[in-house]
Amino acid sequence: MCAPRRGLCQPFANADSRDTSPLAATLKRDLGVNSLILTVVTGTIGSGWLFAPYFCARIAGPASLLAWVIGGVMAFLLALVFAELGALVNSSGALAQLPLLSHGRLSGFIGGWSAWISYVSLPSIEVLALLQYLSSVLPWLTRDVGSSQALTGVGQLVAVALLVLFTWINLAGISQLARWIDGLTLWKLVVPLLVSISLMLIAGHWGNLQLPVPEQQNTLVDAIGSGGVLFSLLGFRTAMDLAGEVRNPQRNVPLAMGVGLGLCLLIYLVLQLGFLVSVPPEALQQGWSRLSLSAHGGPLVALATGLGLGWVATLLLIDAVASPGATGMAYLGISARVSWMMGECRLLPGALGRLNRRGVPHWSLISSLVISTILLWVAPSWQEVVSFLTSTLIIALAMGPVSLLALRRQLPNAPRRFQIPCPWLLSGMAFVMATWATSWSGREALEGAVLVIAVPSLIYALSNAWKGQPIELTSGLWWALYLGLLILDMKLFSTGQPLELPMGWHLAVLAGLALAVMPLAVNSALKDASPHALTPLTEPTGSPQST
Repeated sequence: MCAPRRGLCQPFANADSRDTSPLAATLKRDLGVNSLILTVVTGTIGSGWLFAPYFCARIAGPASLLAWVIGGVMAFLLALVFAELGALVNSSGALAQLPLLSHGRLSGFIGGWSAWISYVSLPSIEVLALLQYLSSVLPWLTRDVGSSQALTGVGQLVAVALLVLFTWINLAGISQLARWIDGLTLWKLVVPLLVSISLMLIAGHWGNLQLPVPEQQNTLVDAIGSGGVLFSLLGFRTAMDLAGEVRNPQRNVPLAMGVGLGLCLLIYLVLQLGFLVSVPPEALQQGWSRLSLSAHGGPLVALATGLGLGWVATLLLIDAVASPGATGMAYLGISARVSWMMGECRLLPGALGRLNRRGVPHWSLISSLVISTILLWVAPSWQEVVSFLTSTLIIALAMGPVSLLALRRQLPNAPRRFQIPCPWLLSGMAFVMATWATSWSGREALEGAVLVIAVPSLIYALSNAWKGQPIELTSGLWWALYLGLLILDMKLFSTGQPLELPMGWHLAVLAGLALAVMPLAVNSALKDASPHALTPLTEPTGSPQST
């Protein structure tokens, strides 16, 4: 349990009462709906727009447009589920709270740890992308390693300095972070559209859209999983991660998710189309899968330079600082909110749950800085890390549909300003799509994600068993079943395995697996919502009508 001295572990407030718990008074509700929408855009348009169009085009050619549409449908369905959960749970670090609230401490640790691992890795990835693009004008930042690039010693020092800068801005408080995000995000909305429209108008090789799609199996699912589509579109979750610092969260969190995700999907579709029609036809003589844009720097800079569009290349280099920089800065703060909540709930050491005088989780921020710095030394290529992070994050998000159905039963009278219709149908579809997406990230990415989740979870369980502290083990065992079946499926039925199935049959097997596990997971939930989840299920104090 959380320490009684904090006064935070309390039974949930009556639905008609106002939230006056100490938790409501810790984090400051300074974010309005506009800033929250821009935060969602910032979390969605980062390094993905600089790399995903290239990798998607190599994998799927013109069919990459369809990959974005399918990925958008999957993201919207998951966003619907989390919109209801965000209207119910209006605290920061909600991805750690939801499984704890519905299924107890073991599930809370697994879900929270999965989210934290993916979040704390993102600042490093964004900084790597930023420096890789800048290396086209500052070549001493990176060195060539085969077909990819790695940071030089000086580049690593610059990367660490950027992470320290991001931490300093976050330590100033959420309102200061919002000011930076608002300004940078407006830039991020304009530049991708300007670049893609310019490429279409100036190059305009529309015949590229008639070239055949690469003949490899599973091109669409590979583009969605390892090409960066889902990685780029799952930024809607940032609205939930900052819900404890949002005014009128029950309205603004679902609104920000929908508007922010819609804007970003439109931008990515325009950007992908612009990329497809701007590649010189001579670069495609051997097909999309052999496309190589290998100038020192990122693929879009190489394309713009090859077309003689120096001003576009310059704009891209400026945005290579703004887009990944703003996203890395945002996720450094968001990862701290997740570990802060886990510290509050004693899922991680209690020191991580402390706040400074500005209401900022300073120890959590510093721990995120340390882990992100370490990851700079071990991160491989952007695409490989994206597959791993997508798999880890989808595993965390897979808890959403399960918790929604469980909480409908556990808290039938709790206020929900937004509710999805047909909850079993939509939650089941969302869980199936999350299962598909986890598989589409690839066998190595899934195995790595399960290993990174399973080992700390086992240590957490054994540590609490040694201390004699309950962790609601029975309610968390469905995770072992689910992840075990995913690994078994990849070992038996995925591409290159002994019982390899055609794509249609493989999707059917994964859907059956998901629909078999989901009722077990929902029915294994606690009888009543856990009192160890530190969340008020009421309208927060402050200015409920302000936006």
